[in-house]
Amino acid sequence: MVRFGIIGAGGISAAFAKAAAVTDGVMISAVAAQNKKRAQLFAAEHGIAHAYGNYAQLLSDRSVDAVYIGNTTNFHYQCIKMCLAAGKHVLCEKAMVETEARAVECFDLARSKGLFLMEAMWARFLPKSEKVRDWVAEGRIGAVTGVQATIGNFVEKDPENRFYSPKLGGGAMYDLGVYAIDLISYFTGKDITGWYGRVVRAQTGVDETVSLNLDLEGIPAHALITFNAAVPEDCYIYGEKGVIRVPRMHWGSDAVLLDPMMNEKERFSQPEENGMRFEIAEAAYCIGNGMCTSETAPPEMTLLSSRIYDDLLGTK
Repeated sequence: MVRFGIIGAGGISAAFAKAAAVTDGVMISAVAAQNKKRAQLFAAEHGIAHAYGNYAQLLSDRSVDAVYIGNTTNFHYQCIKMCLAAGKHVLCEKAMVETEARAVECFDLARSKGLFLMEAMWARFLPKSEKVRDWVAEGRIGAVTGVQATIGNFVEKDPENRFYSPKLGGGAMYDLGVYAIDLISYFTGKDITGWYGRVVRAQTGVDETVSLNLDLEGIPAHALITFNAAVPEDCYIYGEKGVIRVPRMHWGSDAVLLDPMMNEKERFSQPEENGMRFEIAEAAYCIGNGMCTSETAPPEMTLLSSRIYDDLLGTK
């Protein structure tokens, strides 16, 4: 049994708690927020034994083996280091950190302490993601010739919310672009060997829209990432013999195999559920087997994303 503590009592942490409740081999033993009352309300809602008003108290709790970090991006780096220093394994919500240097530091620290660390890229663990990857590997669409993806929605332009506030680690790349980078490579089984893009910034200075071009070992891919419009959030993988459409590329349950004329040939569908349970099961497996990293969501995944942030956003 891996006993998790949760840092942060927002919506993503609630989704994590609900997923953990239906995942074998794990339990939530504590939650911490900067506001103790909020932590107490969260604990009462999810049946969690301990609620704390600061993170240090959670990290001194011996009933906590591992920590899920679900607060805003600006806090992730310091929280990861605090957790590792306290001897806790870590599953950190994406974007894990803002820069490659910080990512390297965190993974090196985890490795030196023999602790598990993974960015919570839950979309990699969805059954539909595995199916898409299998279709590509099996040659169901022939050789891949290109990829197109859109991901985004219209977000209220409030300079104080987590999307638009620089202080909270806001920006479309950290919130949504990470999915495009990770999944385009994961779906196709190809490394990203180059990139360039155009960044449109909001009045607060964060990136509001990014047009991102990726080179997948010589194959072109493009992703539109935005907070400024509701877009389909679909990914299309084009091949010489057909197309794969991934509706709602970073969540949901379906994947569709199309012929060259875009007619549906086959559909994979997994019943709707909280897909976070698959990444939680992976973290529990790795921790239980003394692993410091996951093969499905390895450090290289996080390092590449943060390298692209450095380049496009000037975060070095």
